[in-house]
Amino acid sequence: MKLRYLVILGVLVFLNGFVFTVLFLMFSREMASPAPTETATVVPTMEATFTSTPLGPTPTDTPQPTHTYTPEPMPTNTMVVVPPAVTHTNTPVPPTSTPLPPTATFTPGDSDSVPPTATPTTPAASPSPTSTPETAYDFGYREGRMSVFGNCGGPYFKGVVLGQGGVPADGISVHFWFYDNHDCKVSGVDAATGEWGFNPGLADALKNSHIEFYLEVVNGCMDLTPRSDVFTVVFDNACEAGQFENITFEYVGG
Repeated sequence: MKLRYLVILGVLVFLNGFVFTVLFLMFSREMASPAPTETATVVPTMEATFTSTPLGPTPTDTPQPTHTYTPEPMPTNTMVVVPPAVTHTNTPVPPTSTPLPPTATFTPGDSDSVPPTATPTTPAASPSPTSTPETAYDFGYREGRMSVFGNCGGPYFKGVVLGQGGVPADGISVHFWFYDNHDCKVSGVDAATGEWGFNPGLADALKNSHIEFYLEVVNGCMDLTPRSDVFTVVFDNACEAGQFENITFEYVGG
């Protein structure tokens, strides 16, 4: 054991001496070499800029086509409102023939003529085999009393019923119609004493159309038996002649 320790100790001493010798020699050589000559150091005026230059051609940023999802058109619940054609629900298409009065048991007399301002025409009557040549009515239209004015809002009709002695009379029924539209008013109910009025309420498309309006005195709004001849008002343009006033039916006896 002592021999082993001695050998190890000897090796360590040898290595120590060897290392010391090498270091001594290096130090001696360093001291013997001439001092280096100081050379001017070129200080660059501009620092070098290092740019990253990719190899090969510079790739351009060309976006790849994006695959967008285009859904197939699917039925939806969206209601497409198609503008309807102009229809007149309140005014049916005029018949192919001129409308006739409710009854045709009389021959129109002179009272069927119309004032020059309205140029009305009286529809032809078809007398029945049992009708008398002329029917006597207790009311008649008084000519020359109607006044006509322009009314672009649409046609309007206003009149009066005169009883015995020419006094305005209430409770007299007046029947008004055109095409298949019928209305009835009682004098003095919705207006002044003896007066009545009708407002057809035409659609805008009909305010410049040729229409014939008919008026007559009847027994009642539930009994349209005539008590006068039919008075016809010819209408063509509301702005030119749309307001018809002072249409007078007077008592003539019967």
